[in-house]
Amino acid sequence: MDQLLFPGFSLSEAGRLYARRFEERSRNVGLDFGQSRALIVLAENEGVTQQRLSELTAIASTWLVRTLDRLEVMGLAERRPHPADRRARSLAVTEDAKQVLPLLWNIVGETLREALTGLSTKEIAILAKALHRVIANLSALDRPTATDSVKAHASMATPTKSQKMR
Repeated sequence: MDQLLFPGFSLSEAGRLYARRFEERSRNVGLDFGQSRALIVLAENEGVTQQRLSELTAIASTWLVRTLDRLEVMGLAERRPHPADRRARSLAVTEDAKQVLPLLWNIVGETLREALTGLSTKEIAILAKALHRVIANLSALDRPTATDSVKAHASMATPTKSQKMR
């Protein structure tokens, strides 16, 4: 089998090419793919914490902090005191971001239309459903299960043979 046609590599390549094409279009806005993704998802979920935005965007917490720092410096996002938890921050888009968001949505639409050229409506629906399933499958593997947690705690509570001998 041709290694380049292997579905895992194809998924990665499709994502890389999509992000690159998106960034070619978003240069005029001054945002990269990750910043655009965070801003769009934040606009749809204002008031979330950084942790929740990280989950929604699938951007690792450390990268998201840097992304939010840049968005704040650009005047597009802000961190506010969280109404229910004084240790947490609530995230919001600014008025300036509300001006940029329609441009980003246009870029999303143009890039997606380009990526899906030649696919029928039925094929697009099948692709979307399949990608959601792949994401759900892989996301489930990322989360520790309750059984894993119980096993980890049990192994910490049960002394090993060498610990018993001391």
